[in-house]
Amino acid sequence: MRNQRSLVAAAGIAALLIPAAAAQAATKQVTIGPAKPLAGVPPVAFDADFYPRKITIAKGDHIRFKWTTGFGDVAFVPKGTDPIPFAVPSGTVAGAKDEAGADLWFNGQPNLAPNIPGLSPQGGKVIDGSKVVSSGFALDGPQKPWKVRFSKAGTYRLTSVLHPSKKLKVVVKKSRKGVPGKKADERRLARQVKASTKLARKLTAFQGPKGNVVRAGNDAAAIAQIAFFPARKTVEVGDTVTFEMSRDSIEIHNVAFGPKPYLDSKPFLGPVLNPFVVYRSDAPGTAVSFDGSNHGNGYFNTGVLDSDAKSPFPSKDQVTFTKAGTYTYYCAVHGNDMSGEIVVQ
Repeated sequence: MRNQRSLVAAAGIAALLIPAAAAQAATKQVTIGPAKPLAGVPPVAFDADFYPRKITIAKGDHIRFKWTTGFGDVAFVPKGTDPIPFAVPSGTVAGAKDEAGADLWFNGQPNLAPNIPGLSPQGGKVIDGSKVVSSGFALDGPQKPWKVRFSKAGTYRLTSVLHPSKKLKVVVKKSRKGVPGKKADERRLARQVKASTKLARKLTAFQGPKGNVVRAGNDAAAIAQIAFFPARKTVEVGDTVTFEMSRDSIEIHNVAFGPKPYLDSKPFLGPVLNPFVVYRSDAPGTAVSFDGSNHGNGYFNTGVLDSDAKSPFPSKDQVTFTKAGTYTYYCAVHGNDMSGEIVVQ
């Protein structure tokens, strides 16, 4: 009995010695994408935002990240540190020819390859502001939940290597005082879901820009549309069509004309990003007249388009249609499932 009482007393003393923050450590959840599909929003809308975009915890608490999008990443990069690039140069393009047998201008340009070290988990599972900490990408299946602890009070901004324009603000308090409870967190999340639903419905209802313009996606905040607006555009022979990105987008796209089997044979992702998708088919700055026979089989590609002013890629391109017909185009970045038509009459 004496030994039992001694053990109980020792256990009680040990419990008192545990720091209060550790004893009360909690875990809050952030989802990438809404926990449930936004009500009344068509599936072309892709929402990869943080839910919630702002969260407050105490020092020593964890955040558990869960992906409803099925893929992606979360990364903390200290202020003053270069962002983690999604792709890096890897050799040069060689031997690229069109179906007419002509060399394409981007031979000799850099190949871009997925940045495997940058896309891999790094930094462990504790964020204190001193180093890069990243969940990495799951390259062999759906992204599994990732849990990380914040060991130092302060304000942290987390982002994504895949979608660097979206942000999560994490406020870490020194103590539990001032940390919202479950009900307050639920109210904040509900307000975000309501606002995102309203925005997504508005974006998907868009009928397309005025004039001879097609928008690749119709995006705002972290909500992207995997569709062209409008999906079918009618113009006259001699008209020039502008293909543009949204002013604000987390996505990249391209616009590629040509036989679908030919485009399907050139997928975007691989050991290197396919130069037939990355680069414009015709040299930058070259005016393009399209009649359905370009490059021997009706191939024309804008190359990657994006909305980032710091990116080397443009946000728009133009094509002049010189022959009547119906021409289908695709976004190879999204697997050629994102498509549209130009009807020239």
